Amino acid sequence: MGLRLRFAPRPANVRIGPTHYHDPLLRARGERPVSDFTSLSRRDWLTLADRFYGRLDRTLAGLTSDEWQRPTAYLGWSARDVLAHMTSAMPVNFREVLGRALDGNPGPPPEFDTFSRNAREVERRRTVPVASLVREFRTELEAILRTYRELSDSDWDRPAWFFVGRVRVRTLFLAQFADNVFHERDLLMANRRWPGFDPEYTAPLVDWFLRELRPATFRPERAVGLRAAMRYRLHGPTGGDWTLTVADGACRVERGADRRVDVTLVADAESLVAAAQARAAPWVGRLARTVDWIRGRARAEDTVAAVTGAASLAWALARRRIRIGGDRTVIARLNRAFWHFWQRTAMTAANIAKG
Repeated sequence: MGLRLRFAPRPANVRIGPTHYHDPLLRARGERPVSDFTSLSRRDWLTLADRFYGRLDRTLAGLTSDEWQRPTAYLGWSARDVLAHMTSAMPVNFREVLGRALDGNPGPPPEFDTFSRNAREVERRRTVPVASLVREFRTELEAILRTYRELSDSDWDRPAWFFVGRVRVRTLFLAQFADNVFHERDLLMANRRWPGFDPEYTAPLVDWFLRELRPATFRPERAVGLRAAMRYRLHGPTGGDWTLTVADGACRVERGADRRVDVTLVADAESLVAAAQARAAPWVGRLARTVDWIRGRARAEDTVAAVTGAASLAWALARRRIRIGGDRTVIARLNRAFWHFWQRTAMTAANIAKG
């Protein structure tokens, strides 16, 4: 664990703040949830994750056999398929890159096509009983959380790699945490039992999503000569203001609304993340599955993601769940200057090539 690493994460287009410390036990004191993700320590994040995973465990135990078969908003999969994906993502995706980082090899693996990997693992578990999937999920979750609990704070900040490029070990933990938070939403919305996000852990995850994950998807080669600022104004218990700035081939996102901007996006955090992560009405995903062969079987998952992604954003805009105003030329250029969810395979390949 104390090895000297050969290189640090490339700053590239991402500005990641240092790790600070903050007591997360806010609910007992009646305080507003912490929304600055950098102010939470490894121990703080593990405390929040334990609370969420306790809730998730109750969710998994409470679904009936019929409810496990219901279609979800995620890629045309049933609730059972989503559970199979949540289970397999830990050993197949997260454990690989975490292990490489902790072994002092934070560069990219030769292949990391998560869409194809996930689809293969879901299919492989097609006949596994739900009870067995739940047991496997609990086993895999406890194993990977044990690894994070045993890390030192310096290990938490070690360089790592994910499909967005070079990151830190903390990012791998937060990506899995956020992924499972939204997958619980998939399971419960499919069964009309969704109570809404708990802001205690969702607020800092939204901050992470905007300040670290969003700029990590920036494509500087598509932003030549672009200088623009965009405000994200999110309402609700996990809301706030963030300002994204693109200039000189770099992107950063900062908290606050202290400067003039060219574009303003107004939404609640849930609608924004749902659109960004291609959550669409279940029938859209099921329809997409019937035409997933159009670009070839090898790109079936990319096709489904593209269809659900386009439908999700169109629905959010049409229903005014997301409102975007400002200079239309700048809006179009900013949209082109970032990788999108359904472009993950191409983004991953590009980031592997960068090393």
